[in-house]
Amino acid sequence: MPIVKTKLDDAAYKRLVTKRKELGLPSVSALFLKKCGELTEDFEANEIVRRALLIARRKPSGTKFLLRDLFNNEDWNKFSKGSRLRAGKMFFDKVSSAVHGIRAEKKSSGNHQIYAVA
Repeated sequence: MPIVKTKLDDAAYKRLVTKRKELGLPSVSALFLKKCGELTEDFEANEIVRRALLIARRKPSGTKFLLRDLFNNEDWNKFSKGSRLRAGKMFFDKVSSAVHGIRAEKKSSGNHQIYAVA
């Protein structure tokens, strides 16, 4: 997959970060893709999983959580429902590989997957 790099001055970057936050997007890259009509649920789901793994790995051993618990409510609700559902499946698949120090446990009464930091 090709990588596109863009260099910006600090002021321009701050403006882009403000715009992406206003639109509820997870990154400046997502802002670029949205403006170009290329933002897809797959991209958004991958971004959710990427961020979730970073956050979950910082949790103390034994911590139990739902995927949505790794985000504040405002950020979580900004993601489309389809992206959140897809991210749940993708996160489960990543965790199932047993290389991230996170394991899937039982499901909640609402049928949401509960995870634990190993």
